[in-house]
Amino acid sequence: MKFNNKFALVIAASIIPGLWIVNGTGLITLPGEIIGATIAAFTLIVQYYFRKKVGESSNGI
Repeated sequence: MKFNNKFALVIAASIIPGLWIVNGTGLITLPGEIIGATIAAFTLIVQYYFRKKVGESSNGI
């Protein structure tokens, strides 16, 4: 597994949702702009890793 894949997994699976959880519990208060930026980053990471690659069929076979 390449470093970029590991890094994206750590960011998408722990850091970004962790920020949302800590903000939701009230331990820290993040501005709306930061929350919006984390949503955008999370969405881009997920879209990148679950996009349809060239040559893949639409049914996944």
